[in-house]
Amino acid sequence: MEAVYTIHVKNMVCPRCILMVRDTLSLLHISSIDVVMGKITVPRQLEAGRQKRLAEGLHNLGLEIIEGRVYQLIEEVKKCVRDYLAMGMEGQQYKLSSFVSSRLAYDFGYLSDLFSKTEGSTVERYFILHRLEKVKELLAHDQYSLTEISFETGFSSVHHLSAQFKKYIGLTPSQYKQQKEIN
Repeated sequence: MEAVYTIHVKNMVCPRCILMVRDTLSLLHISSIDVVMGKITVPRQLEAGRQKRLAEGLHNLGLEIIEGRVYQLIEEVKKCVRDYLAMGMEGQQYKLSSFVSSRLAYDFGYLSDLFSKTEGSTVERYFILHRLEKVKELLAHDQYSLTEISFETGFSSVHHLSAQFKKYIGLTPSQYKQQKEIN
């Protein structure tokens, strides 16, 4: 069996990204074995020209190929944060720091320092911003109460959700929802 090659991709944050990457691979006639959040698995290493065209195609999508172990580790931290968020309140039985360090087998302090130096922001802020993006998504669907949204996104209460939303987004969830209805 021939060895496979993994290409790490920065900024893949949703299932739509996976679809766009698959489309790009198809347009460039690059066969893949698998495309998952943050990774493309191909049958063999791409020649320089194809790698360059793939990098350009990904760049047009707001994505980029990650070179180097530090950047790959940062992307793995981001994936852990997204996985943690996807579990909702019921699945979040551990603190974020414990979850990330256990999944990656690194001390969270080390990962946090590395993340801050590389990204210019903390892991916690990254988590809060992703959590609030999920809140925005749920508000847009207009199917859930604020209580259900706060539970689904892991906030301890509607008050805590509203305070964080106001702090980072600049509006209350109700104001945000009204603004979206007007537009």
